[in-house]
Amino acid sequence: MNTLLSKLPYWREAIRETFFPQGCALCGSSFNNKPFDSVNYSPDSFYGLCCNCRKKLEIPEAERGRCSLCGQPLVSEQGTCLPCRNGSERSFDRLISLFPYMGHFKKVLGEYKFKRRLGLGNLFVEKLWQGLDILLETEDVSGFCWVPVPARPGKIKQSGWDQIDYLAKLLEVSIHYRTKRSEPSIPIQRCLKRLPSVSQKRLNKENRLQNLQGRIIIDTRIVPKTAILFDDVYTTGATMDACATALKSGGTEKVYGICLCYD
Repeated sequence: MNTLLSKLPYWREAIRETFFPQGCALCGSSFNNKPFDSVNYSPDSFYGLCCNCRKKLEIPEAERGRCSLCGQPLVSEQGTCLPCRNGSERSFDRLISLFPYMGHFKKVLGEYKFKRRLGLGNLFVEKLWQGLDILLETEDVSGFCWVPVPARPGKIKQSGWDQIDYLAKLLEVSIHYRTKRSEPSIPIQRCLKRLPSVSQKRLNKENRLQNLQGRIIIDTRIVPKTAILFDDVYTTGATMDACATALKSGGTEKVYGICLCYD
């Protein structure tokens, strides 16, 4: 099996599903778990999705390529999508956006963010690595660090958790197991801090850009030379741009990004 499942300690999700079954986050079907049988164990509970639903969440093949800036699949444009072509200059160098924020993708992300279906985090981490593979097709990011996009302080207080930092913790586990099989160690640097601000969801595109000016800052003495930011949803790019601006002001030379969904 060429997925992270073959190396990660997946017993926690298997045992949780055995005693507190939730089933597939997309179709609701139950899992046939055998938590103490490593040969016949099903990966369903590890990912929070049944096999059939996981197939629905494969990264779409972009027939016409992806935008050279935001990474969204192109429809009829060449090189750069229309929003990026007509938008302001960005501080990040390249970004990969994986899924449209609709249908199955929106539901699964919502189950993770709002209902804490934590097994889905394992799925999203695998997708982040796949996004990195797409980025590597055109960019040299050797020696990079993963950098989680910081949450708004009020949001953490309201929801009780930081879903992006949870993905960072799962990434740390996956990096550990990748390193054990002699792959280069790729650290995670939580080097950004977000100061209190209005929720971006309440604002239009212009106000979103203004809302974050100076509100994301460097929170460590050392920043990576090359950074790959990761977040859940790319909308206007204001958050990614503010993070990239802060990193470059602190000395980072190249900033890339990977978002699970684009809206």
